[in-house]
Amino acid sequence: MLVGEGPGREEDLTGRPFVGRAGRLLDELLADVGLRRDELYVTNVIKDRAAAATTPPRDRPPTPSEIGACAPWLASQLEIIRPRIVVTLGRLALAAFLPGARIKEVHGRPQPGGGRTILPLYHPSYALHNPRLRPVLLEDIQALRRLLGRRGEAGAQ
Repeated sequence: MLVGEGPGREEDLTGRPFVGRAGRLLDELLADVGLRRDELYVTNVIKDRAAAATTPPRDRPPTPSEIGACAPWLASQLEIIRPRIVVTLGRLALAAFLPGARIKEVHGRPQPGGGRTILPLYHPSYALHNPRLRPVLLEDIQALRRLLGRRGEAGAQ
């Protein structure tokens, strides 16, 4: 299971998570570890777009009340899916599973949480805005391959 922050403009229009540039990078990362998106359950902490009341609307960080309002939905998804591994994409998703953890300190390292393994990763959009993070994200996703016992396309031996 992959958990991101929330839908952006393109995701809001299509009703699907990770369909923009960040989604394309996510697909590349998954391919690197031998996975396709259709093999995973992909969701977000926030179910509606958090946007500033500007013209045009701009994405903004969700408020604590928005996060709280969506928490039961995420809890239901976890109960139904029962994932063994949850990959958190970004700081907000990490906080939903490991409150108080700092992504800078735990990214790429599996963590126990709620009876499952939590794998914190930087959000793909963060790597798009900070190109120095892309190699870090590529290295961190290899932890998922190891957890799954898979051989990735680029990492196959």
